[in-house]
This record gives sequence, C-alpha cells and structure tokens, in this order.
Amino acid sequence: MNDWRFKGSLVAASLICVLSSSAARAQQTVPQDLEALKKTMQEVLKQNEELRKRVRDLEEAVKARSQPPAEGPVVGEVPKTPAEPGAAPVEPGALPGPVKTAREKIQLGGALEVEAVSRKEFNRVKSSDIALTTAEFDFEADVVDWAKAELSLQWDSAADKITVNEGLITFAKPSLVPVYLKTGRGIVPFGTSTGTTVAARFEESLTITGPLTIEIFEAKEDYALLGVRSHGFSGGIYLYNGTTDNRARGKHLEHWGATLGYEMKTDLLTFDIGVDWMDSIFDTDGLTTAFPELQTRPHRGYIPGFSAHGRLGMFGFSLITEYDGATKQVHFTRSRRDVKVMPEAWQVEIGYMTKVFGVRPFAAFNYSATAGMQGAFPQRRLLGTLGTFVTDNIRVALEYANDRDYSRIQGGTDADSNTWTLRLTYEW
Repeated sequence: MNDWRFKGSLVAASLICVLSSSAARAQQTVPQDLEALKKTMQEVLKQNEELRKRVRDLEEAVKARSQPPAEGPVVGEVPKTPAEPGAAPVEPGALPGPVKTAREKIQLGGALEVEAVSRKEFNRVKSSDIALTTAEFDFEADVVDWAKAELSLQWDSAADKITVNEGLITFAKPSLVPVYLKTGRGIVPFGTSTGTTVAARFEESLTITGPLTIEIFEAKEDYALLGVRSHGFSGGIYLYNGTTDNRARGKHLEHWGATLGYEMKTDLLTFDIGVDWMDSIFDTDGLTTAFPELQTRPHRGYIPGFSAHGRLGMFGFSLITEYDGATKQVHFTRSRRDVKVMPEAWQVEIGYMTKVFGVRPFAAFNYSATAGMQGAFPQRRLLGTLGTFVTDNIRVALEYANDRDYSRIQGGTDADSNTWTLRLTYEW
C-alpha cells in the first residue's frame, strides 16, 4: 500500500512540473500548442484517479482479511475441518452439520445424598444416625454418533472405597437400523429397575426406600444384550454371568434372559408395559444372599423367573404396578430341615408431582408384599413420602416406612419395624 502512495506522489509532482514547464512554453509558443497541453493534463488527471481507486480497493481487501470470519457456515463452501471417522461426506454446496466439541462428547455428572434416620427394628432396638449415604460420579461419552459409553463410580460406605457401580457400552444407529447392542456391567432388564444411578432410581419411583420387588429381584450382572426398538416396541435377549451353577467343573456362560415391552410418550401421557424372563431367578442380588444353598444345584435345572410391570403418567399423577416371581417351587435342606420356597413379590405405587412458586413438590404412597420368602425379607412394606425439588438439582424428601415381618411359623419374628428418613440429594 505504501508503494502505491509513493507512486501517487510522483504523479502529482510530475503534474506540477508539466504545468510549470507548459506555462513557460505557452508564453513562447503559438496558440495551437495550448490545445495539446490541455490534452496532456486530462490524461494525467485520469491516470491519477485510476491509481487512487486502485489504492482504495487494496486497502479494503487488506481490512477484510484482517477481520475474524462471521459465525456459521457459508452457503456453498465446503468445510475445511476433517470429518470424524464414520461421518457422512459433505456434498459441495451443502451446509455441514454441527461438530461436537470435546466437552460435548464427554458429559460429567454425579450425586451426593445425606440422610438423617430414626429407626426401630423388628427386635425393638431403636437407633438414629446422620450420614453420607451416596457419593457417585457419572461419565457419558459419545465420541461417535453410533456408540455410547456410560460409567458410574460409587463410594461403598461399608468398605469405604470407590467401586464401579455401572459400566456399559451401547452400539446403536437408530436412523439406519432399529437393532442395538449393549454390553458391560449393569442392571439386567428384569422388573421396573433399569439403572443404578440416583437419577435412574428416581425415574423408577418417587419414594426414598425401594419397594420389596426391587430389593429382592434386582440383578446387577456382566451381560451382553442384543435388542431392537421400533415404533414404541422394544425387545431383546441377553447372556449374563450368573452366580448359580449346576456344573462341578468351573464357571460357564450359560445363563440368559429376555425382555419385551411397549412405550408411548406424548405431551400429556406416558405409558409403558413390559414382560421379562430370566432362566435362573436365584441369580438376582436379593435371592443370592438370602438362599446361598441354591447357588449350586448339581444335576438339577435352574428355577426360571417371570416379571410383568406397567407404568402410567398423566397430569402430574403416576402409577406403577409390578409382579416378580419364580415359576415353580424349589426344595432344599437348611439346618437338617426340608424347606420349600417359591419367591414372589409385587408392588403398587401412586404418586403426584406439581409446580408451585418455582418449586416442584411431590408425594407418593407405595405398597409392596412378598410370599414364599421364609422370613428372609419382610412380608409387607408401606412407604409414604413427601418431598420437593428446590431446584432442578436439589431435592429434599421425608419418608415414613413400616415393614411387617413373617410369622414365627414361617421363619419371621411376627413384628413390625418403623423408620423415618430425611434425605437431601444434590445432583449435577
């Protein structure tokens, strides 16, 4: 740009020289020479104007290059950023899709829960405590659009250490095919429980304490599930590592389960029903602990389990119903006594949530009961819960729980227990 200004100065100087020399000659020359002088001046002025225009154009070009580019893609421009593996090529003239940043590809979350508890046990012993009951950290990564990884780390208060609560990898591309594959460690699809994180538990129930159906028949396993989802319908079959084994020569991957359901969601209504099957019901976490005698059954088959549930949500109200149980009775010996059990459990929960003055209060009542448990679990549980979301991340709830034990003849204490729980939950 400085070179063009210098050239412009030279042109101006030459113009002055021409004018002065022409004036001197004009006094000595004939009038015809005056016309020639005028033509020369006009040509010089024209050239000078062209040079000025060129300088202005160069200055504008330099200024435009120094400004940052406008946000958003330019129509017709092919993006320079290399595409991610598996991404579809961008056609010339098409608008490129949004590219996720590293922060968007990995989502972090977690929760802390503090409880104050007052309790009277079946043996009439009273106790009270305040403690941190939950500390978890959750990760979710979707680096590519056809696969997702989920990891939940949780503090084990009993052992005072961090453990892997859930770790799952899901391969799915719903826009292409309705089939998906999920594998890792987590809750297998049997009954209403579908997750172990705080957020997942609250989606399943509004109560603080879980119903007896979840306490007994929830099963956390290492598994691989091949499923399908289409038009609200879902189904799948899975293999898992169970604790029951009827072989004497080591562990074998021979357990399986299946699930089938239908779900519908609208602005006013949510509804889902499902049925589940498990080839060995004593692989569930509660029954594994309650009946260790049934973890090894040489030369005998497994005891299958069946589950059916339904959930309905409308105008702030919610309804949950569920039944879980073994499909046949099983015999075993305990302390030289012949025992026959056929574990069963069911629950009904009614809840309501609304919004008042910027907070979301909720209330729930849950009734759950069992049969054929030989006193290993309560025979009946009543839960009444009141709480509110102070914000989207913080909630407070107060709950009263009453458990009724089996009679002495059935292996229980024939007594009641009562528990008051005040819980503060902070999620992020």
